[in-house]
Amino acid sequence: MMGASLPPPPPPPVRIRCDTSDELERAFPHTTAIIHRGGWTASEHAELNGWLRQFDDVRSGEFNGIRRFYFTCPEQAAKLREHALETGLHRLKANCMRGATREEVALEWERMAAEREEILAWGRLTGMTRQVVAHYRAERHVGTYSYTAHFNAAKIIERTHPTIADPRNYAGVMIEWAEREHRAWFWRCCRGLHHL
Repeated sequence: MMGASLPPPPPPPVRIRCDTSDELERAFPHTTAIIHRGGWTASEHAELNGWLRQFDDVRSGEFNGIRRFYFTCPEQAAKLREHALETGLHRLKANCMRGATREEVALEWERMAAEREEILAWGRLTGMTRQVVAHYRAERHVGTYSYTAHFNAAKIIERTHPTIADPRNYAGVMIEWAEREHRAWFWRCCRGLHHL
């Protein structure tokens, strides 16, 4: 049939701009966290990216060995949480390509929660929290990427407390705590888009 026109395509989804951690969490309040200390294979990356296409808009970020995915609906976050456990996306050890079981993941979250409290207590006792966070903020202020600023902040712990086995994790725990508990102060005077 000549002259018949097709309906116009639907408009693309509206991308929500999030310049701060507060804006990100308000727009995408439901989160799935995946322990990501080891790598994913190329096929795992491709499969996950394809799987995530079922959702209109998803944000993600990684800090201190935890990959977080931010969603607008709780069902979306729950769906990814289950998918990550079913497909073994959690990597509990550095340089490990083996996915962890549900039981291993549950135990690791418990261990990390207890370890976090120990690290924060140690940081307050030694005064390292203030030094690490100040160093991280100073580097971010001049435009240093989060990964590099985190790495350099961990070197302070490494130099002053060489017996600490994982200074990068210690620094990450302190930085995350400060960003969460003192967010407005934490990002004051920093440049660019900052997300942990």
